[in-house]
Amino acid sequence: MTKTALLLLTMLTMMSGTAIVASLPLMSAHFATIDNIELLSKLLLTLPALMVAIFSPLSGYIIDTTGRLRSVYIGLLLFVVGGALGFFVENFWFILAGRAIMGVGVAFLMTASTALIGDYFQGESRHKFMGLQSAFNGIGGIIFISGGGFLAAISWKHPFLIYLLPLLFLPILFKGLYEPAKVKHHSDEIDARLFEKRFIFIYLAAFGMMNLFYILPTQVPFLLSNHYDQSPAQVGTMIAFAMFMSALAAMQYKRLRSLINVKAIFGLLFVLFGIGVTIMSQAHSMTVFYVGAMFNGLGMGMMMVNLNAWMLESAPEKLRGRITGMTVSFIFLGQFTSPIFSQTIIALWDLPTLFLFLGVASIFLGLFLGLFRRGHHAKKL
Repeated sequence: MTKTALLLLTMLTMMSGTAIVASLPLMSAHFATIDNIELLSKLLLTLPALMVAIFSPLSGYIIDTTGRLRSVYIGLLLFVVGGALGFFVENFWFILAGRAIMGVGVAFLMTASTALIGDYFQGESRHKFMGLQSAFNGIGGIIFISGGGFLAAISWKHPFLIYLLPLLFLPILFKGLYEPAKVKHHSDEIDARLFEKRFIFIYLAAFGMMNLFYILPTQVPFLLSNHYDQSPAQVGTMIAFAMFMSALAAMQYKRLRSLINVKAIFGLLFVLFGIGVTIMSQAHSMTVFYVGAMFNGLGMGMMMVNLNAWMLESAPEKLRGRITGMTVSFIFLGQFTSPIFSQTIIALWDLPTLFLFLGVASIFLGLFLGLFRRGHHAKKL
């Protein structure tokens, strides 16, 4: 029951962005009288990320000082209220405010759930569970993106109803989650160690990777609708396919980690992602686009698993909540800045050029990181 509860909890962070992806073009059309609505509609995905970036360090502090479960249930309440608000209001700015509230909830949920994984599991069992977690998130992404796409066919408002789903999870969460024992520590020592060089490198890696990978939910819907005349349901299906490939890849994390080290895994994943994005940039049919999405999904499948495994192995138990909070903060700061970075390139060139640029850059970065270097420990990074 504990594993099920954790899987459901971590799946909510996937739901936070994916549920309304397919309806973004429809919302842009519905609120067309608002200046810069195409950029603002993308902020519906990324504003929650900014709130997570701001509030995750605070949630990490609260988690370390007052316990994990209180943060879980506070986060769940904010998530449901803020997420579902879009169905009940017509004002775009109220919807945006609801997304901000939901983002605060995600900050508490993601920080607490990641810290609990570190508390409940160790060593290979942790690697195995984190691979399962990522696969489960991928499956959840398929359900939420596809469901959001079909609900968007009814209206742009209906995908927001998906955010009421966590209410059904409460009995499992109450039964499966428990508060781990607290570790005594000195706050001055902790504040200093949060910014050790090894942790700063993790934070920056999280920021850079999410800037790169978040182009899938923020830019692919517009690429498909503008260049391939795809419906919201078709957009959702394509992104769900990439999520399915991510889930397949994530289930192999424990096996891959036994063969090569963290750095080599990052290198491999960047190359796969880069190949996929490059193919997407040059695709002249949906069949070729799906081939690109396959490589893209394989690359993304283990990326967050690898990052979180590296972070949890590096973080001492007494620092786990705060370092998790800082890492989550930089992950979601990258989500927030991703469309701003992307839009800058699009303004100079176009969407296919953006994909080509990021694809080639990812391939070279992967090769630089030392593709297929063998090893077993994150410390060898």
